[in-house]
Amino acid sequence: MATDTTKVKLGPCKVTFDVGGTTPVVFETTKGGVVLTYEMTMREVVVDQFGTTPVREIITGRKASLAVPFAEYDLVKLAKVIPGSTLVTDKTDPTKQRVDVDASKIVDLIDYAKEVRIEPLSSTATANDTITLYKAAPTTTLNYTYSYDNELVTNVTFKGYPDTNGLLLGIGDPNAKSV
Repeated sequence: MATDTTKVKLGPCKVTFDVGGTTPVVFETTKGGVVLTYEMTMREVVVDQFGTTPVREIITGRKASLAVPFAEYDLVKLAKVIPGSTLVTDKTDPTKQRVDVDASKIVDLIDYAKEVRIEPLSSTATANDTITLYKAAPTTTLNYTYSYDNELVTNVTFKGYPDTNGLLLGIGDPNAKSV
């Protein structure tokens, strides 16, 4: 059996949130690897005549998420991936900024959902190596360790939702057209 080693992929990637938007957020510096998770939920169908032996299985749902351990300390990007937060910029000195997180409001994540795209940075990568979450909302976990041997990593997870056409995930060239 012949092995096609050109199909073995590895390496870092960049992640773009709000693809096609006026101010997309691009994550190009990550620490620990970007992880895409796709899962299906299923239900086994059983009938009395076969006891507990399933006679078939039906997909009842699909889930996709993307974990991005972002290694840059960037308040502008941070404000865009913490739903319900606000970037405060000092009126007299715009270099002074702060992200305020409001805990008094309930936030519907679907309001923050945008297209997210993963693009491998390998020199041999092509558009067919692209992965798209058609509609995904960010959730953010801050767990900063301030020490000389740790980077400050912001963990952003994008949870996928079906878009208006019911699409969740696209694997391959985003510009491919169906006939």
